[in-house]
Amino acid sequence: MVKIQKPQSAAEHGASARRRSDSVPRTMEMLRKVGPRPNAVQIVPPRHVYRPAYLRAVERADHELVTNPLASPTGPGGAPGFRNRAGSQIPTPHVSNVYMGAYWGDRAFLEGFSQAVVEFGYLDPLGELGYGTGSGSYLGPVDGTVLTAGTTLIDSEARTEIQKMLDGGILHADANTLFMLMLPDGVGSQFDDGNQSCSAYCGYHDAFNYHGVDVAYAILPSPTGCVGCGNGDVGDFTAVYAHELAESATDKVPGKGWVADDGQENGDLEAWILFGWGPTSDPQRYTVQGYYTNERGNTVGAMDGAGLRSCMRDRAIGAPNAPAVRLGDHAA
Repeated sequence: MVKIQKPQSAAEHGASARRRSDSVPRTMEMLRKVGPRPNAVQIVPPRHVYRPAYLRAVERADHELVTNPLASPTGPGGAPGFRNRAGSQIPTPHVSNVYMGAYWGDRAFLEGFSQAVVEFGYLDPLGELGYGTGSGSYLGPVDGTVLTAGTTLIDSEARTEIQKMLDGGILHADANTLFMLMLPDGVGSQFDDGNQSCSAYCGYHDAFNYHGVDVAYAILPSPTGCVGCGNGDVGDFTAVYAHELAESATDKVPGKGWVADDGQENGDLEAWILFGWGPTSDPQRYTVQGYYTNERGNTVGAMDGAGLRSCMRDRAIGAPNAPAVRLGDHAA
């Protein structure tokens, strides 16, 4: 069941916009208070909450920029206290995209990206460096409950919807499960504390106990119409996806895995620093952000040979957005 929102008058819309502006988290304490996990920043904050780690002279005069709570990127050893708090990781992520209605963009492209980023090397450094996780398996898409425009999915209701699908056999969960819930255009996301998507966050992740197992999930609202979350740019959306994937894998129950002393997870420490990512023949095929490791700072695993072979198969069968792959190309 979702909360139904009535259409707003012009006056109500203006007041709502002012409230959204006022509700943008402007301090680290405010960021930690978004969502139910007070010891971790479990959200992807909007782009304008960040400041460059190295400010140019002209930027130092911008008070609002200088006082933004998060700096990115973070270099090696630059996150005080970043450590594994209580061993909450997803050892081998088994990821499914759960579509809660029509996807707002090119679903085939997102499916290709999802398999690539989960399976083909992006997470490999986490395994190599001892973070208790690494690359996993993408299990494919699932069509979930269809949500209609003008409604808001509350976090507690999102858990209920996932539980219904588990009880009904539509979904299966174990210790490696990660469900990525894709919300359609016009459907908002909201925590039980009232913080809403777009104004306070672009996505978030959490976990809940189901029959003795902590089940991880992430909520990814449509970014169309939300400037701070990319306003429908697919590259920004895939970067948010990568952000939540890396954080869910290393901090499954937010605050009980790899977190810095100030509550930032590995994706927060490198947020909105975007990279092209793909095979050597098409290195800009996808857009991702990196994740923090103590050893390397901003870290991104290169697409491996399996990813290259998958791209070659896509090309051979004429899959959408498939790059031209030259014989002799090798992934780094």
